[in-house]
Parts: sequence; structure tokens; C-alpha cells
Amino acid sequence: MHFTARFNLFRESFSLAWDSVRANRTRSGLTIVGVTVGVAVVVIVASLLQGAQAFVVNSVAAFAPDVLRIEKASFQDFGADGQAFVEAQAKRPDLFVEDLEYLEEKLGDRIELGAQGVAALPARRLGKTLIGVAVQGVTPNIQDLSNLKIAYGRGLTTTDNEFRRNVCVIGQDIVDELFPTSGAIGSEIQLGQDRYQVVGVAESKGSSFGSSQDGFVQIPLGTFTRVFGARSRSLAILAKAKDTEKMSLEEVEEQVRVAIRIRRKTVGTDAEDGFSVVTAKSIQAFSASLTGIVGTIVFPLTAIALFVGGIVVMNMMLASVTERTREIGVRMAVGARRRDILIQFLIETTTLTVIGGLWGIIGAAGIVWLLAWATQLPLTLPIWAVAAAIAVSCAVGIIFGVVPARQAAALDPIEALRSE
Repeated sequence: MHFTARFNLFRESFSLAWDSVRANRTRSGLTIVGVTVGVAVVVIVASLLQGAQAFVVNSVAAFAPDVLRIEKASFQDFGADGQAFVEAQAKRPDLFVEDLEYLEEKLGDRIELGAQGVAALPARRLGKTLIGVAVQGVTPNIQDLSNLKIAYGRGLTTTDNEFRRNVCVIGQDIVDELFPTSGAIGSEIQLGQDRYQVVGVAESKGSSFGSSQDGFVQIPLGTFTRVFGARSRSLAILAKAKDTEKMSLEEVEEQVRVAIRIRRKTVGTDAEDGFSVVTAKSIQAFSASLTGIVGTIVFPLTAIALFVGGIVVMNMMLASVTERTREIGVRMAVGARRRDILIQFLIETTTLTVIGGLWGIIGAAGIVWLLAWATQLPLTLPIWAVAAAIAVSCAVGIIFGVVPARQAAALDPIEALRSE
């Protein structure tokens, strides 16, 4: 019986609160807008941070999980210290074909090694010119050391590399721009001053941040060094175990690291490596750390939006108490207790903020969808963010509704009835 009485009291309080919300549409609407904006901001920020993390995870798919990349300098070694990264790029020794050949001589029986160099050249065909095309000089085993897949045609071969042939594999964007109506395989394109025969077309990788990943041309590394010079650009060296069951990625990393230090005569000294070792796992760890730092900074800032929404709720409800003084007096006169008045106003503020939270989630979902469509980022609404938004909405309603609810409950019935 006691439970039934409490339930009936709650139902009556909710009904009165809902009637008040409907009766004061303008005030209720403004209150809901304040909470909607705050919740939407929090959910959108959470989606962007999670999307950025997912983007990094997808991007490092270019690394097979059992492949490591040795670079002159990698951003992840320097965290947020951009100046240190720039200085390392300027001061560290480059990696050349001779370094690749040395590693192959020392480790080639158990570790597969390859390399990649990058430059930019204009690409031309039949009067159409593409400016700043990424030209990648790669070893023939690049398909085994990356996520490159050939859609049709063939990949680059050892013979292409040894004889420094003018052949290339092109990305789908190059096909769309230079071969809109004809087949690419067997045709020629001009890169800089030289002409290259297209022997293969790579599978599309799609876009990220609105920028396509398919606007590249790959040529044999031997051809690349002939065109640009053997020591003009630092290479990235790729490595993985030939037998992944017998040798882990950590062992590959240690052996490559030691071999390079021996070549540079720094083994056994306190000198730094002078190069960076990058793996899919290390990039993901760095990304998680970076997004964690950003979240630590950004989420407290977004809480300001919720706080402002809470202030709006409290001000609107205080105004409501003033406007409804006589109504409160009538309720008290017919037997409503102060606790009943308190519960009614708390339910009213919580109802408004929960509605605002739901609208905030819906609005955030729409904005996130538009951002995902525009940037091609893998953005979704995190379940935890949706649950947190609803919980926060309820909390805002309760916390910021206490003051006006207590003020309403504290009114003197006689004075309230005299109010006009």
C-alpha cells in the first residue's frame, strides 16, 4: 500500500510537471535549447576524438601488423615537441640504398627488407597535367610489406628494378584523371621529363579528411634513384620476419636496430639511434596517448557549455516559481506538502533537461553524420557518450533544479495565495 501511494504521488507530480512544461512552451523551449547545445557539444567532441583514433587505426593498416618501418625521424618519437622533430629531420643522417643493401647482406636470410622513397612530379598525358603527384620509388616486394594491392595489370618486378625500367603502377585517381575513356595498362604517362609505361593499377584506398589516398604513382626504386639521385632523398626501410612463427616483430626490430648502429659505429656507445622505428602498434599507442591528452583538455572546456545550460535551467525555473506563486499556494492549501512541491519542480526540471539531452543527441548525430560525409572520417556516436549525455542531462536537471524547487517549497501558503 505504501509503494502504491508513492507511485501515485510520483505520477501526479509528473503529470503536473508535464502540464506546466506544455503550458509554458516558450520558456520550456529556451530551457531545452540551453541543455541541447551543451549535450550536443559533449557528444560531438567525443565522436571526433573516437573518430580520430579510428582514423589512425585505419591509416596504419598500411602497415601489416608484422612490419616495421625505419625512418630518419618519426613524429611519434617527439610527442608534441614539433621543434625537436624538425631539428631531428635536419640533423639525423639519411637512409640510403647502401643502408638497405647492408641490412640485406647481414639480415636478409631471416628478415625480408624493402624500401620506399617519395618525391613529387607533374604527371601528363594528352595535354592533361596533374601537379604535385606523389611519386614513390619502391622495391618489388612492396606488396608484401604494405597494404598495396593490384586491381589489374601487374606489380613492379625485380627485373624492372635491376634494369631501372620506366614502368609504373598508378593509383585510381591517376586513372580517373588521365585515362577517363581508355584503358591505362600498356599506355604511357609523362612524369617530369621522362615517359613511363603503366603496367598496373592499384586498388582504391579511399579518402581521409577529404583528401584522396589514390593520387600516387609507384616506380622501381632503381629508376627512382636514377632520376632523383642515389643520395638526394632519405628512404624509409621496411622489414618483417620471413618466418613470423620463429621471429617476433620485437626481435626483428632489435636485430635491425643493432645492425644499423653497427653500420654507423654507434653500437656500444651512449649515442642515440639517429633513426626512428615505427610499427602499427606504436602509432596506435601514440594516437591513444595524444587523443587522451586532447580529451583531458577539451572535455572540461565542453563542460562549460553544460554548466551554462544548467544556469539557463535554473534561471528559467526561478522565473517559473515567481510566476506560479499562487498555483503553489493553492496546492498547499488543499493538502500538498512542501516535499510534494519540491518533487514536482525537480521532476519538471529533470523532464526539461532530459528532453534537451535527447534533442542534443539527435542534433549531434546529424552533425556527426555530416562531418563523416564531408571528411570521410570513420565517425560514429560512441555508446558511452550517449549514455553519459542522458545521465548528465538528468544530473543537470536535479542539481540546477534544487534551488528553484527549494524556493518553491519554502513559500508560505497564505502569502502565496495572496499573490497575484
